[in-house]
Amino acid sequence: MKVNLACGEVYVCHSDWLNLDYVSTSAAVQRANLLGSLPLEDCSADLVYCSHFIEHIPSDHVSAFLQECRRILRPGGVLRLVVPDLENLCRTYLHYRDQGHHTKADFVVMEILDQCVRNKSGGELWRYYQSLSNNPQINASNIAFVRERTGEDLMNSAASRRRSLRKSLRRIPSFAERLWIKTVIQFLPRAFRHQNVSLTSVGERHHWLYDTHSIKQHLSDIGFESIDRCTASTSCYPDFPFLALDLSADGHPRKGLESLFIEAKKPG
Repeated sequence: MKVNLACGEVYVCHSDWLNLDYVSTSAAVQRANLLGSLPLEDCSADLVYCSHFIEHIPSDHVSAFLQECRRILRPGGVLRLVVPDLENLCRTYLHYRDQGHHTKADFVVMEILDQCVRNKSGGELWRYYQSLSNNPQINASNIAFVRERTGEDLMNSAASRRRSLRKSLRRIPSFAERLWIKTVIQFLPRAFRHQNVSLTSVGERHHWLYDTHSIKQHLSDIGFESIDRCTASTSCYPDFPFLALDLSADGHPRKGLESLFIEAKKPG
């Protein structure tokens, strides 16, 4: 068995794969509380894959999540994590700022900060994507840079908006629940509300960012071994489905150059 945690709309339709997420986007995806006990027996999985999720977990819950990943892996099983790479983000920002390419540097700042601080769904990144998509010919260079950095394809702006809207609608609570939340928070002091209350969708905000050293340290502390950095197209797991999970059809990293790929094994 192979397990895809927090899969969203990216999953493998095969009897060997179990795709889990907080919200089901397909009949191929099973709903699960990913911050609780995972719905699998001990030592039942050969591979656990998780892309761009642990940065959304409150930092004091990350160890418990990784322990659950270790629990469900068989001895010798592989955990493959994909996260935004803080070191890459910082080095890229400094490179473009030092070279005077300020538009690119400013976008990398949004890559780093927007999902950490936004209090409305989509945040500054979504507004920036919209502005680029409204004038694709004029903004072709910046659209290509966004694709390179994040994997977001904005060239077909209408399709991108429809996909993002559907994704957002699936991830927000019901209208009645949101109305209740908005009503309740109106009773909070305005200054407190503006600084501390977020109406972003479930799983939209980042709680932390990681680099190679910090991820390896987390995995080592949990008891993983053979912890190595890999790429979107390399893995120690035989026949890993790169095209389905980590590569786009054109062979580029599905989540762009900002991604860090780490694999680790449960001791045999």
